[in-house]
Amino acid sequence: MITDVNPFVYSRPIAPDEVIDREEETRRLLEWAVGGHYVRLFAPRKYGKTSLLGRVLRDGERAEGLVPISVDLYGVLSIADLTVRVERAYARQLKGRARARIEEFLQSTGLGLSLGAFGVSAQLQIDPKIDPLPALHALLDLPLRLEEGGGHRALIVFDEFQDIVKVKEADAILRSHIQYQGDVASYIFSGSEPGMMEQIFESRDRPLYGSAVPMRLERLEREDIATYVIDRFRGTGRSVGDALNPLLQTADGHPQRAILLAHRLWEEVEGGGTATLQDWHTTHGAALRELSPEFDAHWRGFGTTEQKALRAILGGGGSPLSGRVLTHLQLDKATAHKALRRLASTADVESADGTYRLVDPLFAEWIGRLRDDPAELLRAPEEV
Repeated sequence: MITDVNPFVYSRPIAPDEVIDREEETRRLLEWAVGGHYVRLFAPRKYGKTSLLGRVLRDGERAEGLVPISVDLYGVLSIADLTVRVERAYARQLKGRARARIEEFLQSTGLGLSLGAFGVSAQLQIDPKIDPLPALHALLDLPLRLEEGGGHRALIVFDEFQDIVKVKEADAILRSHIQYQGDVASYIFSGSEPGMMEQIFESRDRPLYGSAVPMRLERLEREDIATYVIDRFRGTGRSVGDALNPLLQTADGHPQRAILLAHRLWEEVEGGGTATLQDWHTTHGAALRELSPEFDAHWRGFGTTEQKALRAILGGGGSPLSGRVLTHLQLDKATAHKALRRLASTADVESADGTYRLVDPLFAEWIGRLRDDPAELLRAPEEV
């Protein structure tokens, strides 16, 4: 039986008990939920927001008696998609008497809705011409039905909420329901693109304007990452040794990148061993090569102006509008400003007090190395 298992999981959302720190964020989100507030949570991709929300939903159910429902909106393109996602979310997560009561209600609507295998998704596959809108209205009213059976407040998370703009009038439909549910439900709208989230909640002509408390998920503190890494190396009979400091410096508080590096470092250390600086150098180089196809595709997705703006951030040490840097890259200041705003709206870069940095520290390093030795970066890991 395999017992020596790598404890660092970076390729998927992790269990609530494995989330690094985030106690304060969990507490605030639960306080808002219990108080009936609606929240819009923003975090760049790979910042652990889905894992955090899983913890909030679990703790809300255990400690506050909330009914947890999480709806993933990634990739929705139509009212039919949205209807199926909401129905399947309730189907996966409702339990006990609440589930039985909601199933009875759904079947009574005559709209083909069900928490079983043959719900609206099956109906749409059989007959794509069915209008899903009546079913969506019924599903969005379910928090009211849950409350009828005993005063249970629902905590409903819409993850990757920025994708709702791809569905015509979906935010207006949603608002027409949630505006009457403050006494029975709390909502968290979670997104990874600040530009789109601002458009949804801060544009006066949008239905959800001003309807949710803003909250941003920040980078992790190095001390919290250090404790997490040290404990898990120790728990598997290893020591992180001298590799800890360069790992923390390279990860720069980025949650997923920190765990990816720890995962790769752990693989370099035999049971009972201690990580060395050579182990770290091997880990670091291998991680950059492993991520190179992802980074290459991301890089090629930018226009030339955005590529130059990213290079300007690195070349200027966080000051991309330096005349020297702009001259070197043949980029004028006005064009650079526009490119930086676009990059900030997609959470590729962030700024504070006039200083810019790339959100992903490994992508930043990859871009820096790309200028000097692209052939080395683009080599497949097995070639090394």
